[in-house]
Amino acid sequence: MNNPSTLRSALSRTAFGASLAAGYALTAATPAGAQSSDSTPTADSVALPQISVQGAQPENTLEGTTGLGRIPGRIQDIPQTIQVVPQEVMRQQNVTTLGEALRNVPGITSSIGEGNGGVNGDQLRIRGFNSQNDLYVDGLRDFGSFRRDAFTFEEVQAILGPSGVNFGSGSAGGVVNVTSRTPHLGNSFDASVTGGMNWMLRGTADGNYQIGETSALRLNILGQTSRTVDRNLPTGERWGIAPSLAFGLGTDTTVTLEYLYYRYDEPSDGGVPVVTRPGSSVGRPVTEYGVNRATWYGSDHTDRDQATVNRLTARVRHVANDWLTVYNDTRLGFTDKSYSFSIASCDATCVSRLFNGGGTPLYSLSGGGSPYTTQTWGVQNIASGVARFNTWSLRHEATFGLDLWYENFERTTYTYTAASGRTAYRGDLFAPINDLNFDYALSTSANAQRQNETTQAALFASDRIWFTPEISVLAGARWTRQQSDYLAYGGANAATSLSADNSFIDPRVSFIWEPTPEYNLYASYAQSTFAPGSNWATQPGQASANNANLEPEQNTIYEIGGRASILGGRLGLSASVYQIEKNNATETDPLTGTVFSSGDQQRIRGVDLGVTGRVTPAWLINARYSYMNSETTSSLTAANVGKQVVYVPEHSATLWTSYEFNQGTPWNLTLGGGVVWNSSVYLNAANTNEVPYTFSLDAFASHRINDQLTVRVNGYNLSDNRNYVALFGNRAVMGPGRGVTATVAVSF
Repeated sequence: MNNPSTLRSALSRTAFGASLAAGYALTAATPAGAQSSDSTPTADSVALPQISVQGAQPENTLEGTTGLGRIPGRIQDIPQTIQVVPQEVMRQQNVTTLGEALRNVPGITSSIGEGNGGVNGDQLRIRGFNSQNDLYVDGLRDFGSFRRDAFTFEEVQAILGPSGVNFGSGSAGGVVNVTSRTPHLGNSFDASVTGGMNWMLRGTADGNYQIGETSALRLNILGQTSRTVDRNLPTGERWGIAPSLAFGLGTDTTVTLEYLYYRYDEPSDGGVPVVTRPGSSVGRPVTEYGVNRATWYGSDHTDRDQATVNRLTARVRHVANDWLTVYNDTRLGFTDKSYSFSIASCDATCVSRLFNGGGTPLYSLSGGGSPYTTQTWGVQNIASGVARFNTWSLRHEATFGLDLWYENFERTTYTYTAASGRTAYRGDLFAPINDLNFDYALSTSANAQRQNETTQAALFASDRIWFTPEISVLAGARWTRQQSDYLAYGGANAATSLSADNSFIDPRVSFIWEPTPEYNLYASYAQSTFAPGSNWATQPGQASANNANLEPEQNTIYEIGGRASILGGRLGLSASVYQIEKNNATETDPLTGTVFSSGDQQRIRGVDLGVTGRVTPAWLINARYSYMNSETTSSLTAANVGKQVVYVPEHSATLWTSYEFNQGTPWNLTLGGGVVWNSSVYLNAANTNEVPYTFSLDAFASHRINDQLTVRVNGYNLSDNRNYVALFGNRAVMGPGRGVTATVAVSF
């Protein structure tokens, strides 16, 4: 691959320009002056420019929308499981990260597990499947691997099940889409200061200012310093600023410009070793055998997770006439990351001493953990449209679009110097020394530097046809071509160059029956595809000549579900049963990072149940349950057949509820709380490593002193359970213990 950066940059500019031109050509070709309406869009009405107004979210999230042009209509009417974490719930829980928000969605686990260190950040498994590339903000890819803060979040949407038609390559178990805070008409200001245990101090501000009849400016600001409760990790810090500008609010044409600058510097955590007790066939984290939850196997000086994010987004929405709405969404993102971490292992001698005595059990720093830096930049443009029209007696709602994106990922790996003594370091498993300074230098190996470039072009279209007012069919497909180029170089060894070029089609079809606007039943079939080469740089073990020829992973879902809005639309009920089948699954060695085609076929059969909204005007409830029966149905490793799929809890449930006493009086008091529970999960395909169940009991109390001032106290993990927040093949990351925070918020 000659001069890959120059070549791919040229291609990306071409792709970006083509998509941008297509989007604005659609806009320019449509007549101006279309009439708009203030009514909620339905299958018969025009999709209006969406105006984000504080407090305008429906009590029942099923009555809301995704905010994405290519997924029109209410969530109530969409034939797919969509679980929403609304702003009010995140505020009551004092959510600060994406991971904390997703604790409200059962069936989503946080895991990395790709071996060889991988790339740390928001690494999710949705309905049991890796969703590393399935994080979106306002329907556009959020390029880069980092830990996302919630200071710009309006709400978080978990769109479950293969979503290839709407989102492209990946999305085996689903995608996560964050809707961001954008300008609205009118002036408003919100700010909060939170203090808590372990020197936690966080401040946020959110100001909106109307600068014209149809224009507004909004600014969100973040500052935080904190430590993890009941963990011996050092202090971390976060900073962020996010200005946004909108024109044409309330008109037929809306233009929104957004910029995000976000930076953090926090300690890294490689987790605690998993060991197998003599006489047992299943390994568990050492914290299950007497090692204190606070134990951290890292260095105060060198084990850091640092990232800087710059993201620019432009979105255009134009109501052309009473049947056509067009969109053009563009994003340019840059992420710089530096990561160094320690991985502790407990060998046979360590295990023997841990359980049988005979000396101090000594852990060693081995099994990976090479420091690295990454530079990621990407650009995406989606030009799309929604058309509502009739053909004879049939009513249509058609979506169509062109999706082009390019991502460049560069990774530089370092090694620890011989003088650091890291490779020879051994310490007490129960009392590690964290005041260590491990120097590192640029590696001289062939793979010291890696570059992975991915270009994807896709055309998508779907049409929902109403045969009667109650019965409709939604059918669509996406054609995708994806090319990935990989280059590894450095040192005295020869460079490695790989390329993968794949084209595929992802179909979808759904049958929907809506006897009334408040009730619906649906049956869906969909596919999604994950092309090889997407993670060559993030998962170095995948970068081999053999893996370049792997067939794409194919995912198929069958789903039957229903929804109901009751109590005058205040409360939403949802239920679904599904089966997901994965073919051509890959497997990663947790120690070496080697990725290979396992020949596995995996199946997950599940049930999702949900309740969202208000039982009474004062009583809020969000409750969800997920059952997942996972199984490896075929494998080149015969012993793995019939085993549970890694990182998949069979049962998981969440509950959050609150009640406001004495509403509208000086003696008002809101009390609430909830639980998060997940059954045990296996960490490897052989089901020989396991993490036990997790349980967290949380609660809060708040009092509105006046219209401008509110105070709130939150308690987390009040039962002080040992919980694990990230999972690997051979280790697990311990979560915080019992914690308390206090918040003062102003709003006017």
